[in-house]
Amino acid sequence: MNIESKWLEDFLALAEVRNFSVAAEMRNVTQPAFSRRIKALEQTVGAELVDRSKTPVELTPSGRMFRITARTLMNQMMEGIGQLSDLSKLGGNMVRVAAAHSLATSLVPTIQPQLSAGKHNPLLSVEAVDVDQAIEVLQEGGCDLLLAFDDAQLRLPPYQSLQIGQAELLPVCACDSEGNPLYSIDKDQEVPWLAYSPTSYMGRQVEAVRDQVNLKAVFLSSMTDLLKTLAMQGQGVAWLPDYAIVDELASGKVAVIGESHLRLPITYYAYRYQARLHPAGEQVWQALRNLV
Repeated sequence: MNIESKWLEDFLALAEVRNFSVAAEMRNVTQPAFSRRIKALEQTVGAELVDRSKTPVELTPSGRMFRITARTLMNQMMEGIGQLSDLSKLGGNMVRVAAAHSLATSLVPTIQPQLSAGKHNPLLSVEAVDVDQAIEVLQEGGCDLLLAFDDAQLRLPPYQSLQIGQAELLPVCACDSEGNPLYSIDKDQEVPWLAYSPTSYMGRQVEAVRDQVNLKAVFLSSMTDLLKTLAMQGQGVAWLPDYAIVDELASGKVAVIGESHLRLPITYYAYRYQARLHPAGEQVWQALRNLV
């Protein structure tokens, strides 16, 4: 199927004004030429898009549906062109990174100095998103690299993966003025629980020990930083990645509670498509390799 972008623009103009003469003038073409282009579009998609028997003209059911498609295609095209323009203005060195929230806030700042050196001088553009959403961003081509947790699908072709770290989800709570934990995890006593959303990656990990503890969910979020803030306020117990609470543990603001089997291992990776990235992207990938 070969659809010209100008046909889509013609159709969207006609859908807006519902008049062939006015739409042709908007598109700066003669009405006969405009009509031929709309007819060519209809022949290509195999459906009548415009009901010409009505005044003003109306879109057919197929036309109304195709209007959504046409608008989406044009938006995607303009966005892609805009990104290429931005990349050109930046000298082709921008590397788009999608990262799970906790990895974006805790890990990216520590690796940035090691990624920015080299002849291509990569410029990281980092977007912090929910883990499952981040995976979709990579699959849909919305980023060059993804920093996220273990995902079996992304460790298979057509993707490449690189394990860049391991951590633990630690059950923690705030401490009182004497440095004692405000809560303890006891099977016989219910404890307020600052929980990850059940469908999130972290939430699924905690579910593995859910039947071994007596917890009452008092708050839900997929954002580690938010759960950390509430835990430090003494609102309850939260499972937090160790890299996100290094300073808080060292200063005694929070303490790890519960038995050792409640400490949950997690692994995080860098992911990409197998297809070669632009030079700055490849430099960042190599820098990540060197960190391992």
